[in-house]
Amino acid sequence: MTENRNLRTPVYVTKADMAVADLAAGGALVRDQLKKFLLIQIVGQVLMQRIRVTTMSREQQEIPKMTTFGNQVWYPGTESQALTLAERSQPGFDQVILTSTEIVCQVDFPRYVLKAQVEGANFKNTMIGYLGLHTKRDFENLVINGDTVGGATTFLQLFNGIVAGTTTNTYAAGAVALSSDVMRNTRLTMPQEFKSQQNLEYYTNDVAWAALDDEYAARGTPLGDTHQSKMPTLYYKGKPVHEVDLFPSTLGVGGNETVVQYMNPKNFILAFHENVEMQSEYNIRERVWTVVLTARVAQAFEHEPMAVQSTGVVGT
Repeated sequence: MTENRNLRTPVYVTKADMAVADLAAGGALVRDQLKKFLLIQIVGQVLMQRIRVTTMSREQQEIPKMTTFGNQVWYPGTESQALTLAERSQPGFDQVILTSTEIVCQVDFPRYVLKAQVEGANFKNTMIGYLGLHTKRDFENLVINGDTVGGATTFLQLFNGIVAGTTTNTYAAGAVALSSDVMRNTRLTMPQEFKSQQNLEYYTNDVAWAALDDEYAARGTPLGDTHQSKMPTLYYKGKPVHEVDLFPSTLGVGGNETVVQYMNPKNFILAFHENVEMQSEYNIRERVWTVVLTARVAQAFEHEPMAVQSTGVVGT
């Protein structure tokens, strides 16, 4: 008897197309889907929730910026006389250049998985959600530990992140536990012209954070009593101190140090090119489905001299 090949195709193979059914022509995600995908990536992480996440309309984008007029712009005036050359102000002009790089995510899963999963109406959302759980951690890692010279993986070598990218304003703590003294010197390292910027915050790893918290708790003051009763948020001089799991812990000569970052998180940009794509393929020989995501990303400081980093803080 002659078989009809179309009838031999399992119904769940057709249903698996739910994962890409809403894609526009050519496999590009429509704008609403792109926003949703970015949202999944940033939820639940410390820095990804706070930095400036945006999209790019082109593979390379230039953002012009005006930096500073200097410390003083007003001087006493004399009738009919111009200011001297030394008294005249001129703005600083610069630009942020974001050059995107292609990245790829490939997920393979066997046919039998679809039998159990695809029958649910939320199969597509479940698949994207699982990818998002891992994706958001990868991008948090890139934002923090990206290093074009010494990155631990080829992915981390794509761009400099916050740790490797902060070079202008640094304070060497000297291989000590995080304390009020280190926090004070970190704060004082911030250039005077940037000290009044909004939303300044501290970031460090869990071990360093715990050392500062223990110092507060050991005080025989109301502040110490509050920390003994599990104060949920840690502050220094009114600025929050965040515990970040992915902050390094193996820096320094002894391989046991971390850093303290003091910055407005919106000063760091993570940009996605709008042409995000999702495609699926079924390999009949291996009986495996493959979902491939491709994107182009870029990241950089908006103005790096507005950030401070203290090194030599015990992190393990």
